[in-house]
Amino acid sequence: MRRFWQLCCIPIAILMVLIACANRNITAEDVQKGLQQQGLEVTKINAGIAEQGVESSLQLNGVFPDAFELTLPTADMANREFVFIYQYTSEEESKSANQSGGISSLRMVDLHPNIRQKKNVVVIYWSHNKQNPLMINPFTKAMNKL
Repeated sequence: MRRFWQLCCIPIAILMVLIACANRNITAEDVQKGLQQQGLEVTKINAGIAEQGVESSLQLNGVFPDAFELTLPTADMANREFVFIYQYTSEEESKSANQSGGISSLRMVDLHPNIRQKKNVVVIYWSHNKQNPLMINPFTKAMNKL
């Protein structure tokens, strides 16, 4: 009988671990690693550096972003581009932030937002070129894999 309980408990424990992993929140570090896996150099910066003197706040629904500068290792980039990661405690909070008018009020000098919401994060890739963002493909792949 004891052997029976051992055989039943192991699959149940494995299932619980898998469910817990699937439901865990995404972190800024997860996004950073995902972007790096796509071949981008991702350097943490102070969000104020990226702001370039803009008076408006980069806060979104009470959350300040983790800011990163993006570069292509094989390219001489004429313009700086950034990723801002807004971490919320739940998927509902991040959806609310993404749907709020707050995103449309965010501005960066000469940069254009490319916005993705995934689980508990809202991620904005600020690109210099509005029609053809330089790093949109690796950004999209990284977000899809999270």
